[in-house]
Amino acid sequence: MDLSVSTLFKSLSFLFWGILYLWFALKRNPDESPEWCSRAVTLLHGSVAAVAGTYQCGLFSLTRCRLMEKTMHHHYALMVWSWGYFAFDLLWCLIYWTDNKLMLFHHFSALSGINTYMGKENHGCAFACALGFMEITNPLLQARWFLRHHGYNETILFKIIEVTYLMLFLTVRGVLGTYLIVKIMGADFVELPEKLFSLVLYFISIAFIYEIIGYVLYKYKTKLGEFEGFLVEMGIILDEHT
Repeated sequence: MDLSVSTLFKSLSFLFWGILYLWFALKRNPDESPEWCSRAVTLLHGSVAAVAGTYQCGLFSLTRCRLMEKTMHHHYALMVWSWGYFAFDLLWCLIYWTDNKLMLFHHFSALSGINTYMGKENHGCAFACALGFMEITNPLLQARWFLRHHGYNETILFKIIEVTYLMLFLTVRGVLGTYLIVKIMGADFVELPEKLFSLVLYFISIAFIYEIIGYVLYKYKTKLGEFEGFLVEMGIILDEHT
C-alpha cells in the first residue's frame, strides 16, 4: 500500500524518537530507568519545540493576517517533529504510565490537533504559537526532575528552577491561556475545529494547574503557615483563632 508523504514523514519522526530513546536506554545510560531515558527525549523535544515555536510565532510582529497565512515548510517540519514525539511518548505512557489518564488524554489530543493542522493550507503560524507557548515550561520541568533524581533537590539551583517553572506555568497556561481562549472563541477567522482543539487544550491546562496548586499547597504548607504567622505578627491580617 502506498504511503502518503505526510504518513511517511510522521513515521520517520516516530522512528527517530524511538531510536533516540533506545540509544539512551541501551548505549548512553543503560543503568538508568525507562523514565530517565524518556525524560531525556522529552527534554530535547520540549527545548526545540519551545525555541522554534516561539521564533516562528514572531510574537512582536504577530497580526491577524499572519495567523491566517499559508503554512510554510518550516511550520510543517515543526508539526512533523512534534507528531512523532507525541506518538512515541503516548506509546511509552501506555506501557509505563497507564494510571496517568490526564497525560494520556493530553498526548492523544495533541496528536489529533497536529493532524488537523497538517491537513490545512494555512494557520501554520497559529500552530507554532500554540506549541511554543505550551512547551516553554517543559525544559524547566525536565531540568527539575533530573536535578531531583540525581540528588540535587536541596540546592539553590533546584529551588530557583522549581519556583520559576511553577510561576511560569501558572502565568502562561493560566493567565495568558485564559486571555487567548477568550480571543480565540470570539475570533471569526478561527474555524470551529481549531476552536474546539484550543478549548480542549485549555481545559487540560486547567487540570494541570489544579494538580500544581495541590502540589504547592502540600509541599509548602509549613512555609505558608510561617508566612501567615509573620503577617499576623505584623498586624497585616487578623489571627483566625482569636
